[in-house]
Amino acid sequence: MCERLKLSTWKVQLGVLQAMNAYFQGLMLFDEEHSDPGALTEILLETCSSITHSLENKSYTSVRTEALSVIELLLRKLEESKQWESLTAGSRELLIGSLTTMVLDSRPELQEKASLLKKTLENLD
Repeated sequence: MCERLKLSTWKVQLGVLQAMNAYFQGLMLFDEEHSDPGALTEILLETCSSITHSLENKSYTSVRTEALSVIELLLRKLEESKQWESLTAGSRELLIGSLTTMVLDSRPELQEKASLLKKTLENLD
């Protein structure tokens, strides 16, 4: 999914982001009995580096909106499962950088959501 996210048309990107949302909703690594911090860290490394492309997509609001909802879901799942250590400092920095760009978005609702997610990530330190 991560490879397709970078090189595709906006419709494919949107579909991939929606698939990512479904994937992370059902990902059992967030459940205590299936916890595997190493595997989760690897998945998050790959996801965070590819999703920044979508967060910074200036042309399509739908792609940015869906990318934000994937990030929001990931942060909620990490919070619920208390697995923040699976999100590396490098991944956090990548996301904070892209969210900083989005805080200047032309759509106020995206600015607000990006700002909230950015604050969440910054407060992890």
